Amino acid sequence: MFGFLKKKLKESVQKLTKKVQTEEAPKVEKKKEIKIEPKIEKKEKHFKEIKTEKKPGKIKESSKPKKLRPKEPTEQRIGTVEKEIKHIEEEQEGKLGKNEQETEESEEILDELPEEEAESIQEPIAEPTYVEPEEKIEEELHIEKEPTKLKRSFTERFFKKITVKTLENKDIDDFFEDFENDLLQANVALDVVDFLKKSLKKKLVGKDLKRGKVEDEISKAFEESLIETVKQGEIDLERKLKEKKPQVLIFLGFNGAGKTTSVAKLANYLKSKGHSVVLAAGDTWRAAAQEQLEHHGNKIGVNVIKHQYGADSAAVIFDAVKHAQAKGIDFVIGDTAGRTQANVNLMDELKKVCRVNKPDLKILVVDSLTGNDAVEQAIKFNEAVGVDAVVLTKVDVDEKGGAILSVCYAIKKPILFLGMGQKYEDFEPFDAEKFVKNLME
Repeated sequence: MFGFLKKKLKESVQKLTKKVQTEEAPKVEKKKEIKIEPKIEKKEKHFKEIKTEKKPGKIKESSKPKKLRPKEPTEQRIGTVEKEIKHIEEEQEGKLGKNEQETEESEEILDELPEEEAESIQEPIAEPTYVEPEEKIEEELHIEKEPTKLKRSFTERFFKKITVKTLENKDIDDFFEDFENDLLQANVALDVVDFLKKSLKKKLVGKDLKRGKVEDEISKAFEESLIETVKQGEIDLERKLKEKKPQVLIFLGFNGAGKTTSVAKLANYLKSKGHSVVLAAGDTWRAAAQEQLEHHGNKIGVNVIKHQYGADSAAVIFDAVKHAQAKGIDFVIGDTAGRTQANVNLMDELKKVCRVNKPDLKILVVDSLTGNDAVEQAIKFNEAVGVDAVVLTKVDVDEKGGAILSVCYAIKKPILFLGMGQKYEDFEPFDAEKFVKNLME
């Protein structure tokens, strides 16, 4: 059962795991020592540059044309300048005692000199030196001497890079290039493939996967995504029976899907739970359909309400409901003729059956071997009369298994039972988690 799908799911998990585990871990390279320069040194250097920088707008000495100076006037000027410089030095020692006076007199002396000589003796004014607060200097020096946090964070990041793999969107996209074809071959609808891709991205992208547990993490993500696909709610028949009695269940579906056999199997299941059941032979068109249902009824010990062939199907089921009300029977299960979703007249007849009898559950029977056509059937029947639950038949011989995923996701309705064989007991209540675990084995 589902051998093809199980094989492809297992291969996909192994393939994605291998992609993660075989990715080369980063090589250990000797890192160059990074010297952290204290901010104080940078700021001192900065002020030095400001101090020695030439003032804008002045022409450099090297670019000025040199002028010849007459000897005698120059000697006289030099003597004057030396006296004035001596006078300035005395003022600086405190004899005059005021900085403002020094500045004014120095400027007057320089104004009397020719421009060339004034510039030659004038020194640049020292800029104020920035001094860091003692606490900040200690903090900067501490960072330089003990960069342990930087080393530790680098070690942690590097160790994580070696032992942990973080998946990206591109990893999932690359993986699905091949896996998508496998799913389509297993009769999984394209909408379901897109959903699985988005779901896996949500669960795996950006998550740190430890290289030793990659396969477990990926398998878990696959399981959760598949469960989200097939788990579309639950229906408890016994709880519904407490709300209303009798419960009217009508089976509908495509020709040859296994409706009549499924009706008998459900009747046997309910009877084994201690409930009373009556069957309605609503298929008044197919040859021997009523005899077939009557044969099943005799074998499992339940009554069958029937009319002549060609009778109104809605009337047959209506009579069965009245019988159940009169006898206090728990469940009425109505069979209907098989029909294609494209046959407008037959679909209108089915609408009448549902309108007259107001069933509590409309159960669509789907042959799991029909592949992707099962999705089209489910959508059309759901649009026509509204489907409440699904029964999948011939599951025991279905190697691909994609129909279950596709039908559930297409109409967002729960699977009620799985037909697993020819015997009446081969009718299992659907358990989404058990089904997915079986797929992932």
